[in-house]
Amino acid sequence: MDESLTLWGILLTLTALGLWLEHRFRWAARLGSSLIILMLAALCANLGLIPQQSPVYDTIYGTITSLAIVWLLLLVNLQDVRRLGRSALLAFALASFGTLVGALLASVLFHSRFLEDTPRLAGSLAASYIGGSINFVGVGRALNLSDLLFSAATTADNLLTAIWLGTTLALPSVLLRFYPQAEAQEAATVTPLPTASAITPLDLAILLSLAVAILVLATALHQFWPLIPTVVWLTTLSLALAQFKWMRYLRGTGALGMFGLNLFFTVIGAGTHVPSLIPVGLEMILFTTVIVFTHGLVTFSLGALLKLDVELIALASQAAVGGPTTAIAQATGRHQPQLMGVGITLGLVGYAIANYLGLALAEALRWIGLG
Repeated sequence: MDESLTLWGILLTLTALGLWLEHRFRWAARLGSSLIILMLAALCANLGLIPQQSPVYDTIYGTITSLAIVWLLLLVNLQDVRRLGRSALLAFALASFGTLVGALLASVLFHSRFLEDTPRLAGSLAASYIGGSINFVGVGRALNLSDLLFSAATTADNLLTAIWLGTTLALPSVLLRFYPQAEAQEAATVTPLPTASAITPLDLAILLSLAVAILVLATALHQFWPLIPTVVWLTTLSLALAQFKWMRYLRGTGALGMFGLNLFFTVIGAGTHVPSLIPVGLEMILFTTVIVFTHGLVTFSLGALLKLDVELIALASQAAVGGPTTAIAQATGRHQPQLMGVGITLGLVGYAIANYLGLALAEALRWIGLG
């Protein structure tokens, strides 16, 4: 029997199971399908049911992840971003700033351990905690993060993402008295973006051809201008195409993007191999912990000073750390359905800017001598 075909079957089954659980059970809806799929795949990997490495994973990390990035970015309409309102954009700006501060602090504290790999590690994790794990892979590939650090950072990243989801679900209730009431009207003005819809063969053909064309063009442009990573071209071209009005009439963009993202999470889970942390020791966990908890401290503290709603701050924080899927889980778990559209849009904004900021941070760290 073809082992690759069997592995594809397992990964697709885990993806389907996670999506089914999210739609079937309230507790699963609060966790979100992506986190469930990640945990299921991690369990299978650590029990030895699926391999730690496979060409199948390379295909998903490479082509399918790139296509998912394109489809998700094709949902980013700048008109929707402008309608978010000042408070939501400010909360997400604080979350992104907190991540960059945390990555800088972690780089200073652990530079003696990771040496020239420090900028690569910090840039990749900063991208993860501004846009999500899919940005971690894009920036990690662009910065040539070593396989050892990539595997260990993936494990630490997944662990902290899960911990932070639990934290942001609990924090608003604990901190509520320190923050003003929600600006409900401003937050509710955004309509949830479509993440699932009916899709026709024509729509499917157009979306596949567009995504592949953008990937081919981005690769060609990188070969012509090697200093600009492929992921930057991919992001820029996708965002530019997303602004054309006719893109709104293509059905299934969100469905394809979310499917690719969730399939990607099976590979992230498979890479969550606890023994992979041993070669780099406790420092990798601490490096990641410093970034995430500094992010939280900066985001919630400055949010309180600027009198932002605590539910909105928690949502922006989760949109940055986990992306749109965990932002949905945050809104659902906190019984704030009016914030789902805001969370999805903020998560897509994170996808759009995280690659740029992660690469810029890595260059800045090299410039100041930390790499």
